[in-house]
Amino acid sequence: MHRILIAITDNEPGVLDRVASTFRRRGFNIHSLTVSPTEDPSVSRMTLVTGGGRSPRSAQAFLERLLNVHSVVDLTDTPALVRDVALVRVKAGPQARPDLFRLAQIFQAEVLDVAPDSLVLSVCAGPERIDALLESLRPFGVLELGRSGAVAMRRATAVQAFPAASAAASPAASPAASAASALEEAVSF
Repeated sequence: MHRILIAITDNEPGVLDRVASTFRRRGFNIHSLTVSPTEDPSVSRMTLVTGGGRSPRSAQAFLERLLNVHSVVDLTDTPALVRDVALVRVKAGPQARPDLFRLAQIFQAEVLDVAPDSLVLSVCAGPERIDALLESLRPFGVLELGRSGAVAMRRATAVQAFPAASAAASPAASPAASAASALEEAVSF
């Protein structure tokens, strides 16, 4: 079973190497690893998809022990949004092109390049959808494939309304209070 881990780390040289070395020493296989700066340029966000190794939770524990890691969240059993980007070069003779354009439309892929004997498609989707597109393209002949690796974020569980205005304040007393009150009424679960 694959685990999806999000690690917030220092954005400095050597952190990625320490994370990868920790996983290698512990016998975990990294299926996908993406790293990018966050809204704070001094911090990076790593999305790791891993499998193998010891107990499923131990990967998180090993990451949490590293000096430059601020926090680790395991999204495996949590509702999450997961996206991957793939570039696929596929054989595309004149006879196959209409079918390939239809497949691109069905999978919401973009045609980036057209050559006399091939097409390059780009798709941003969940890993399962990209796998399904690849299976559909295999009969045509996949010539080249590049995938970015997963990027994930926890799905919001509910809309959070503003706190209710105090009973002492009248709704007309403040525009913010009346807006909060209206929002709270509109978003009642």
